[in-house]
Amino acid sequence: MTKLSAVVVVDPISSACYYGAEIQKHGYLSIALISVKRLSEAVRRLQNLNEFESIVYAGDLDEAMQALSRYSIRAVIPGSDVGIKFSDALSSMYGLLGNPVESSQTRLNKLELKKKLIAAGVPATWARGVRLEELKIDTFKKNDYPLVVKPAQGTGSRNVKVCRNHRELYAAVQAVEKNREIQSDGELYALVEKYLAGDEYFVVTANCGLSGHKIMLCFARYEKVEADGNPSIYKNIRSLSLNDCRALLAFSYASEVNSALEFFWGINDIELKIGSNGPLIIEQNGRLPGANVPRLIEACSGVNCYELNIDIFQGGFSSVLESVEFSRHFCICCLICNVSGVVKNITGLEKVEGLDSFYMLELSVAEGEVVGRTRDFLSSWGMVYLVHESQEVLARDSDFVHKTLALICD
Repeated sequence: MTKLSAVVVVDPISSACYYGAEIQKHGYLSIALISVKRLSEAVRRLQNLNEFESIVYAGDLDEAMQALSRYSIRAVIPGSDVGIKFSDALSSMYGLLGNPVESSQTRLNKLELKKKLIAAGVPATWARGVRLEELKIDTFKKNDYPLVVKPAQGTGSRNVKVCRNHRELYAAVQAVEKNREIQSDGELYALVEKYLAGDEYFVVTANCGLSGHKIMLCFARYEKVEADGNPSIYKNIRSLSLNDCRALLAFSYASEVNSALEFFWGINDIELKIGSNGPLIIEQNGRLPGANVPRLIEACSGVNCYELNIDIFQGGFSSVLESVEFSRHFCICCLICNVSGVVKNITGLEKVEGLDSFYMLELSVAEGEVVGRTRDFLSSWGMVYLVHESQEVLARDSDFVHKTLALICD
């Protein structure tokens, strides 16, 4: 009996939910494998599986192999950070291309990542895993502050805090330990690291195998605001030229990071800051970037990240990618809510949709829903995506979006 050829995406969230249609274009059955059932409500909103032809639930590798036994699996691709370890292991069991199982934890856990980079001689700031019980006295020196506290495994900047004294540090670590829904089983500590000054960026890289061949697909800058100790309230995400000197610096550094972490196969993004001492990593995401960045990359450069990643995990890539060029640029406007309550109305939608640069809109709230203040990426109440040849037009239009769109709450 001939088995259907299939491509598996493990725990697809956010941008990865669009793999389904592209897999089908390649002539394969598209399968979403769900290994993690316990997701936070905010992350669960990002898991739309409508494009996949088959959905498989498996709590361990044996269950997965049994459920997939009737298919001929051609590739296994991580669909989110929570699925990285499972994806690497499943690829190995099938004898398919994938990143090494032995180093999965360094690509998943931010503390292990820092340790690996420092051991490999790649510039990175120090980090410590801290438990609340250790903070009965202040174990940090005065000149260590400000410090950043975050979950060692988390997404969307949830529970990330800037702390300027021991009292704030204690409260931040306590919040991480209490919020078990964003942590993997067995994680019992918060990550504490030195606060980095400088502008924040991300670079998207296609890693095309053991040869070390890598391609820069996107370079962008974050514009964030801080409120109540939350340093990662996203306002805008703006793409920049791939020929920008900062982009070249970031890509060179990201290539070092990926090599040290043994990220040989697939597209990933690395968040970093560029200061007086050069680029320093914030975190590495071992899957396609979120916030619909893959679709925006295609709109601006013509490069289809889904098609490319499927090709990479099968051992090939298109030679046209030797010279990626952005003929247009994008700006993602992350909508910030400064009040809490029940949504009564959303105003300004028609005016925003009439902008020359308007590309698409995604709202995370609806009339009648209860909303809280925005405190991180996942609690933005929506995204407006702008695309245009002119950065000046994007800057003007993004200002218009934030002034015009309003969430009216009771």
